[in-house]
Amino acid sequence: MRIMAIFLCLFPAFVLAQNCAVCPNQQAGAAPCHWLEVTGVVPDGPGAQAGIRIGDALASYDGKAMGCRADLSAAQAAVQVDSLVATFRRGNKELSFVLPKGKLGIYFAEWQNDLLPAPDAKMLVDVPNLSWAQPNSFMGALEAVSHRLNDHIGYAFLCGVSGAAFRTQFFDTWCPSSVDATCGFDAGTEALSARGLDVRWLEVSTDGKNKPQIIDSIKKSIDAGMPVLAIDLIEAPEWGVIIGYQNNGEDLLCRTYFDKRKGFEVAQKFPFIVGILRRTGFVPDADSSVRLSFGLVARNLTTEKYGEYYSGLAAFDKWILRLKTDDLSKLDTTKLANVVMANHTILNRLVADRKTGLEYLDHVGTGRDDLKPPMANLTTFYQQEIDLLGPLVEKVPGPGSVEKAADWPQGLKDAEIAALERARALETQALPTWQGLAKVK
Repeated sequence: MRIMAIFLCLFPAFVLAQNCAVCPNQQAGAAPCHWLEVTGVVPDGPGAQAGIRIGDALASYDGKAMGCRADLSAAQAAVQVDSLVATFRRGNKELSFVLPKGKLGIYFAEWQNDLLPAPDAKMLVDVPNLSWAQPNSFMGALEAVSHRLNDHIGYAFLCGVSGAAFRTQFFDTWCPSSVDATCGFDAGTEALSARGLDVRWLEVSTDGKNKPQIIDSIKKSIDAGMPVLAIDLIEAPEWGVIIGYQNNGEDLLCRTYFDKRKGFEVAQKFPFIVGILRRTGFVPDADSSVRLSFGLVARNLTTEKYGEYYSGLAAFDKWILRLKTDDLSKLDTTKLANVVMANHTILNRLVADRKTGLEYLDHVGTGRDDLKPPMANLTTFYQQEIDLLGPLVEKVPGPGSVEKAADWPQGLKDAEIAALERARALETQALPTWQGLAKVK
């Protein structure tokens, strides 16, 4: 199943609620009804260096009470000094940390008090919340499903065995969906197969007349104890998990990347595609899946296109060519915004995926003497690629930052082209190692 032209939103910092000023009706001393909880800390980032931990809740920033991302964004924009004090709740304690202004190197989840289920609600437990610390939303959703099935293989392993961690794709007309696991080379199906799962994709018809049948399939899956994969449940077309239903299926209960509650959310939209999962009865052993992944990566690097998506080295070539030759001054505002979004999305995910790939390589090389040398070799190439492209993520224009072509300076574009050309060279250097690994039995 390959999903075309999905508009992905991968930047939670740009998805802001209205400024809630914490909770205007909050009673003094009561538990907050709106708060930011740390779900991930970037290694060696400001938050990690200060000692902030996963699970801490942001209470104040530069003396201002915090309740949601909009509060934090506004407070960060107002900072006029080089450092400030932020307070975090950790259990029953409130701790203060001195932080530099700007990015914190922290992933936050924005929480509100839980909803109460309807009397007829049916809901599966043990499906964890999703986090932007795992930016491949399909793999993040699949890991949450796997947790429910007592399969704790992990996000990095899913990204690695499916080839997603080392994949590069580019759509000729600048499509942000190039990064989706099911577009082009279908890494989603590879990940499912590696964990002994089949999927039956159900797509809403143009007239919507098949929605009752899809709801019935969702209900049967939940009743059988199996969560359902789905895309575009809340806010933007990202993958999530349907974990239950109520009001006879009129309300779908879910986990998404945009959740505001730990318990469950009610889907704001009916997903345009759902995946009904079934156990095959056979889960390939991890070693076999790992060895198959070597061939997947080598094939993706050398295959020009999967469907309409350029792949591997050809994707770098097409991406670089478009940066060199596109006349952005001829684009209207909407088309220009799409180019900016696609470029930033693909670059951001390329760096994030390679970081996940390093985790996978470390896992593969642990305790396997025959694989340690090639894993170390690949680690060197991909760490160089991360060091090369990582700083660009902060520099290239992001969504909402460009109104006209002149806002994307030619010098910055040239710097990205040069970096991508060097990254392509590193990928070329890595190819013989992957091809050699693919031949190992």
